[in-house]
Amino acid sequence: MIGQLTLKPASLKPWHTLGFDVKAKGIVNVYSEADIYHVLSFAKQQGLSVLPLGEGSNTIFAKDFAGIVMRVCIQGRRIEQGVDGRLMVYGAAGENWHSFVRWTLAQGAYGLENLSLIPGTVGASPIQNIGAYGVEVKDVIDWVRYIDIASGEVIQLSASDCLFGYRDSIFKQQLRDQIVITEVAFRLSSVFTPNLSYAGLQGSHAADALQLSDYIVGVRKAKLPDPQTLGNVGSFFKNPIIPAEHYQALKEKFPNLVAYPAEDGYWKLAAGWLIDQCGFKGTRKGNVGVYKHQALVLVHFGEGCVADLLSLAWDIQQQVWLRFSVRMEIEPRIYPQ
Repeated sequence: MIGQLTLKPASLKPWHTLGFDVKAKGIVNVYSEADIYHVLSFAKQQGLSVLPLGEGSNTIFAKDFAGIVMRVCIQGRRIEQGVDGRLMVYGAAGENWHSFVRWTLAQGAYGLENLSLIPGTVGASPIQNIGAYGVEVKDVIDWVRYIDIASGEVIQLSASDCLFGYRDSIFKQQLRDQIVITEVAFRLSSVFTPNLSYAGLQGSHAADALQLSDYIVGVRKAKLPDPQTLGNVGSFFKNPIIPAEHYQALKEKFPNLVAYPAEDGYWKLAAGWLIDQCGFKGTRKGNVGVYKHQALVLVHFGEGCVADLLSLAWDIQQQVWLRFSVRMEIEPRIYPQ
C-alpha cells in the first residue's frame, strides 16, 4: 500500500517513450487495486484529474498535464487449463508486454508470438487493439477487467463488448480516461499453429513459436528504432482505409501503390509508403524527424519540443492529402485532447 500522498510537479520525460520534458502535477506508481483506490480518493479530495499510464509507448503529452499521472505497475501472470485445448492466460496490467509474450511461449501457450517486441504493457494492449504481422490482440482476448474512475466499480468486459476495431476499442473512445485497466485474460492454444499470412513472414521457416518470435524480433529491430535510444511511439499514423473506388483511382495514377484488401471491399493503404512518396523519410525538423529506415515512425533526437513534432505530423498530413486525397490519422493518444 502506498503511504500518504504528497504532490509536487515532476517531469514525465522518463515515463513516456518520446522523452519530451513535460511535467505533471504529480506522478504516483500503483502496485495494487488498493493503491488505485487510494490515489483516486486523494485526487477526488484535491479536485484533480487522474491519467493512468503504462510505459507511455503510445502517448503524446502536448503540454504539461495538470493532474496526477498514475503509473500502473501491477504485476502477476498465471495460466489455467480451458476447454477444447484452449488455455486461459491472465496478465496484470503492469506486466511488460514483450516479457509477457515470451513467458506465454515458455509455458506452451501460443497465439501471441506475432505480437513480440511491441512496446508497452499488458494493460495497454487492448486500448488500441495492438496488432502486427497479421495478428490483432482482439483475436485472443477473452475479457478485460477495469476500475471505473468515477464510481470505483470493478467491471469485467467481454471481448465482444470491447468494441474492438483497427487500432481502436471502447477504451480509446467511449471509456477514454474514465477507467483503469487492471487485468486482461487471453484465450491461447496449447498447439502451435503459425500465422504466416503477413507477406514479410513467409520466409521465416519457423519450426516453433519461439523461433517465430525471434524472427519477428529481428525484423522489428531492423525496421524500428529502440525507444530507449531514440524517442518514438512506434507507428505514428494509422494505415488509412479507403473505399475500393478511391483505391482503383489511386492505383491507376500510382501503379506501385502499396495496399491490402480490408473488410467489405475497402483497402488498407501502407501509410509509410504514402509518407515516403511525399519525400519525408529521413528528414529532420529541429530535434525531431522521420526515421530513416521507416517513414511511419516519427522520432525525437533529444532536447526537442512537442510542438515541433506535431508541426511535422501536420506537414505530413497536409502533403499526403494534397498528393493522394487520403487523410492520415495519428495513432497515439494526445494529452490534453
